[in-house]
Amino acid sequence: MKKLLYLCTIILVVACSSDDSSVTPSNNDGTDLNVTGTVSEQTPTEAKETIYGKWNFISNSRLAASDCDFNSIEFTDDVYIMQVTVDGESQTLSGDYEINVSADGNVSSIDLKFESDDTVITIASLTEVVVTESATEIFATFLIEWSIPEGFATCDNLLGEYAAEKDAPMDESITIDPDSNHAKIVGNWTFVSMIENTYLDKTSEWLNEPCYDYSNDEEDGVLIDGCTPATSITLTISTYGTYALVWRESSQGTYIESNVWNWTDETQTAFTVGSEEDSTVITIESLTDTEAVFSTYEQPDPVNAPYEVYSTVYTFVRD
Repeated sequence: MKKLLYLCTIILVVACSSDDSSVTPSNNDGTDLNVTGTVSEQTPTEAKETIYGKWNFISNSRLAASDCDFNSIEFTDDVYIMQVTVDGESQTLSGDYEINVSADGNVSSIDLKFESDDTVITIASLTEVVVTESATEIFATFLIEWSIPEGFATCDNLLGEYAAEKDAPMDESITIDPDSNHAKIVGNWTFVSMIENTYLDKTSEWLNEPCYDYSNDEEDGVLIDGCTPATSITLTISTYGTYALVWRESSQGTYIESNVWNWTDETQTAFTVGSEEDSTVITIESLTDTEAVFSTYEQPDPVNAPYEVYSTVYTFVRD
């Protein structure tokens, strides 16, 4: 099956930061990415800037269950992407987050939302969030109370205080141009269509992706009997080199693919997804503040079947 951005879920690796420490990194709207402070003393707007970014949990302070590790969490403007290791296998949780406010107008807690069985539930609440900066690094401490959905039960006893180190943003965030493709592409997108070889509409096929079982390592997977496809796909692209695709409302539940992305060069007309060893090149056909059109080109067997070529175009609209 020919798919965009389709790679197995792994613990994320992000692009290296610039060596120019004199320039303050910012996200696509120019917001400072190095904000610090005590979240309980901040308004929701201030708190969003403080928690924005990817946070890697420090191994010697991470509370780990016997079969579960909490590896990282990333906050965009309104979405979180969380990586855990369950029974030795990397898993991704992603959804909206909600900032709760106390009577004084400051933040009381941050709830992580997740769609499960057509219901939006709270899987974790963060409190006592404090972000500080040393000479070279930014750190956060916070308390997490978990309510993990079915399938992640071994993570339920990860309640406790965590310490995390903030990852570096992509180089393109250091000297960001508000009119650049980097500024335009970062954010949340909703899938519209998938067209193969200019005329084959494969939109429903991609929505059906959660209905395939890949446990036997078969390339195209095995269709699960009685499965109903997803009704929507959302794509989150972050300025920390992370993307997450989320299939929603399939009978198999929420289905998530997450990996890394990087620009191929300074022209910002194409980017790669996946690790250096196993990456896919995505070409930008057009990109505006409201719509993104991407394409992939695949030649499965150039030696024995040189004329077998698949060109696939994917259209997304801004949330």
